[in-house]
Amino acid sequence: MKRAALLAGILAALTVVMVSCASTGGSAGGPSGTASAAAQGFGGQVTVTVTMSNGKITGVEADGPGETQGIGSRALSILPGSIIEANSADVDSLSGASVTSQAIKTAAAEAIGKIGN
Repeated sequence: MKRAALLAGILAALTVVMVSCASTGGSAGGPSGTASAAAQGFGGQVTVTVTMSNGKITGVEADGPGETQGIGSRALSILPGSIIEANSADVDSLSGASVTSQAIKTAAAEAIGKIGN
């Protein structure tokens, strides 16, 4: 009898958790929109524009015309795809381009925050 009561309690708790998750729901109904933000890179301002649809990052563009060609420019072309794939600005920096990478991630996180608010 105690087992049945314990099992019923566990099932009730799981049901509450599942209903709560469904109502706040992953990506459906999440924030949508486009926002830009900038952060200081190695060679100047780096501007990042993020597009989200229902809580999912669908586009990221990074521009830093003053960044070093072949180093910072690689981060500008590689990190946007990593951010889309991770659905987050919390991605690994590109080796050798840590300042530019950090600027991209900082600006992307700020842009994501603007969309969410």
